[in-house]
Amino acid sequence: MNRYHTISILLAGSLMLSACSYKNDRRPIRIVAKEGGGMKCYFDRFENNVPYHVDSITLDKNGEGAFLIPPLPLDFYRLSIGNEQLIVVLDSAESLDIHGRAGTMSTPDGIAGSVHTDLLRRFQEEVQGYDMKVAALKNALREDPSNTANMEELNSTNSMFYEHCKQLAREHSGSPVAISAVSRLNIQQELELFKLVRESLRKTMPRSTFFTNFRDQVDRVEQELLRFKMQEEEQKRLSNLLPVRGRAPEIVQQTPEGGTFALSALRGKYVLIDFWASWCRPCRIENPNVKRVYEKYKGRGFEILGVSLDRDQAAWLKAIEDDGLPWKHVSDLAFWNNAAAQEYGVSSIPYTVLVDREGMIIEKGLRGEDLERKLGELIGR
Repeated sequence: MNRYHTISILLAGSLMLSACSYKNDRRPIRIVAKEGGGMKCYFDRFENNVPYHVDSITLDKNGEGAFLIPPLPLDFYRLSIGNEQLIVVLDSAESLDIHGRAGTMSTPDGIAGSVHTDLLRRFQEEVQGYDMKVAALKNALREDPSNTANMEELNSTNSMFYEHCKQLAREHSGSPVAISAVSRLNIQQELELFKLVRESLRKTMPRSTFFTNFRDQVDRVEQELLRFKMQEEEQKRLSNLLPVRGRAPEIVQQTPEGGTFALSALRGKYVLIDFWASWCRPCRIENPNVKRVYEKYKGRGFEILGVSLDRDQAAWLKAIEDDGLPWKHVSDLAFWNNAAAQEYGVSSIPYTVLVDREGMIIEKGLRGEDLERKLGELIGR
C-alpha cells in the first residue's frame, strides 16, 4: 500500500468520524401533530426579532416527524406548523417532545424535555389567567363602580401577580423567561431587579438579540435615572444657595427703555421675581396666568419684576408687547449667563421667587393657582 492510499484511507476515516460527531451533537425535536400528515414544519431562530429558518421537515402520514437541530445557544426559538407558531426556549443540551393536534399546535397538549420551555409555558398560562381575571373585574367595576369588594380584589390580584413576576425573575434571572417576567414590571421602580437579570443573562445568552435589546433598555433607564439624580442634587445645591427666609440678592439690570432698575426699588411691596424669556414656550403659555394674578393684586402692595434670559433685545421687547406684560422688566441680555439667574440658581424657566416687603424670600417656584393662593394668604382675597 503506497503512502498516498494510506493518507486517503485516514482522511476518509477522519471525515466519517467528524460526520458522526456532528450528527451526535445534534439534539432531537420530535413532533406529533394529530391530523397533520404531510404538513410542513419549520424550526426558526430570531435575529433582531425576525425569524429565520434553521431547518424544516414534512410530517409523515401520522403527523409525526423529528428535527435534528445543531448546537445553538440559549435563546428563544420558534416552531411553525402551517399558520401556527409555538415559541420555545432551548439551550444547547435540551431536546423537545411535542404532542398536539393540527390546528392547535400553538397550545399543544404536552411538551417535555426542556426546563426553560416548561418554565415559559407555565408563565404564559399564569399571564393568561391573570389577564382574564383582571378583565372580568374591570368589567364588573364598569357596571358597578361602587363595588368595593371588586376593587379590593382587583388591587390584590394586581399586587400578587406583580410580586410573582418579581420572584420568578429573581429565581430564574439567568433564563430568557426572566425577560418575559420583568416585562410586566415597572422598570424605574424595579431597576435593581432589572440590573440583576441583565447581569445574569450577560453570562448565559450574551449574543442573543433579545438580550441585547433588553440590556440596552436597562442601560438607558439606568443612565436616565443617574442623570435625574444628579439634576436633583444640583437643584438642591442651587436651592440651598438661597434658602427660604433668606435675603433676596439685589438685582440691577437694564430696562426695555435703556435705563437701569433695581429690585430694592420695590422694597415695601411683595415682589414676584419672574425669570422667563421670549424663546421659552412654557413661559409664554404661563404669562396669561401671571398677568391675571398681577391684575388682581397690583394695587394692593404687589409687584412683579420680570428678569429675561433673552439675548436678542428686539425679541425681548416684542414678547413684552405681544403678551401685554405691564410690570417691571430687566435683562442683561446674557442668555443663560444672566447674572441674576446665576446668583439665584436658576436652572430652568419659568422660575419664580416671591419676596416679602423687607426683601426676604418667602417661597420659590410658585405659579398659577399656587401663587394666587399664597398672595391671598399674605394680602387677603
